[in-house]
Amino acid sequence: MKKQIATLGILIENFDKIPQVNTLLHDFSDCIVSRLGLPYEKRNIRLINVVMDANSEDVEHLAENLNAISGVTAQAMFF
Repeated sequence: MKKQIATLGILIENFDKIPQVNTLLHDFSDCIVSRLGLPYEKRNIRLINVVMDANSEDVEHLAENLNAISGVTAQAMFF
């Protein structure tokens, strides 16, 4: 399967779920090129931008697993 560059935007509203998010990101660490976490205090949320070099199935699988966590939303964009 051909690898693609993808960016995955993650919005965290339930801070108790941050350890679960970090565990999932660690599970896919071999595909992650960079990760940038931003606390956005004004809105009381956390944002994470992940750049991946992976096949589309892996990116979509990670996004699905993140979306299954209550208080976490993830969306991927492919290049």
